[in-house]
Amino acid sequence: MKKLESVLFPGEYIKTKIAGTFEVKEKTGIEYKFGEFLATNKRLIWYTKYPFAHEEVEIHNYSEISRVDIDYSFFTFNSGVSMKIKWASHGDRQFFFENLNELIH
Repeated sequence: MKKLESVLFPGEYIKTKIAGTFEVKEKTGIEYKFGEFLATNKRLIWYTKYPFAHEEVEIHNYSEISRVDIDYSFFTFNSGVSMKIKWASHGDRQFFFENLNELIH
């Protein structure tokens, strides 16, 4: 979690987050990833911690998200990549997607 704290800007705070298994659909196929999405007041952060203390952080501006589907729990980036929550282990998916939808508009 140290790496995650270091990427937050001064004045940036987490509005909502959700952890679980995500289905990532790209042009090359479907991949399943476990991690956590954090929606801050400024951007969307993907965080994954692997064994042996390896951490991965991806940062996305809200302008990169073209669509949020609250009913089906997925969102799509302008690049065509879509991410869907398959299993949420922490957080409320409805609350997360409603907040994400508000943040991109």
